[in-house]
This record gives sequence, structure tokens and C-alpha cells, in this order.
Amino acid sequence: MLSVMKKSNIFAYIELSKLVEELKPVLSSEELKDKLRAQSAYFNIIQPKYFSDALVQEWEGILNLTKQKGARVDEEGKVVSTAISNTIENFSPMECRKLADKVFLLYEKVKMEFQ
Repeated sequence: MLSVMKKSNIFAYIELSKLVEELKPVLSSEELKDKLRAQSAYFNIIQPKYFSDALVQEWEGILNLTKQKGARVDEEGKVVSTAISNTIENFSPMECRKLADKVFLLYEKVKMEFQ
């Protein structure tokens, strides 16, 4: 009996490709941080369930990386910056590059599933 490997969902492929398109032309470290912050919604809308079994842990690792600082709250306890925005804001240029590289690598793997 052949077992068919489950591919990632086309939604993950399309949304990741949009994210990669936004990040690829970035040259400077500061510009990369700004782009990552501006595109941070992708880290919320692309759910792990959209990835193949082979790639789901990789995406979850990226998500954990983007949320490690948690949300920033004001003195009244109101969220003023989401966990993703707050984390990226506190990233060094090297951490921003590392995150972008992980996204690029995962995108290439998802793309391979569709070829």
C-alpha cells in the first residue's frame, strides 16, 4: 500500500509567496525590520495546519521565534503592540535576517511540494 505524502495547502504556498515577494528586494537591515513589521500579519494568518506534516514544525518554529517577547502592554494592561510586532521591534539586524532566511528556506520547500 502506498502512502501519499500530504502536501502543504495552496493557501500557505500563495501567502508565503506574497511574504517572500515583500522581503526579497530589501537591502538594508533597518529596511528589513520595517518590512517584517509591516508584513507581520502573515505570521497570524498562515496557520500551521496549512503545512504538510514534513514542514509544520518548521513553520511552528518560525512562529515561536516571532512571538518570543510577547505582547507589549501599557500601564492599564491594554495591548499596545502584538507579540509579533513587539518581538520584531526588539530584534537585532542579525535576528531579522535570520527570520527572513528561515521564511525564504521554508518557502522554497513548500514550492518544491507543488512542482
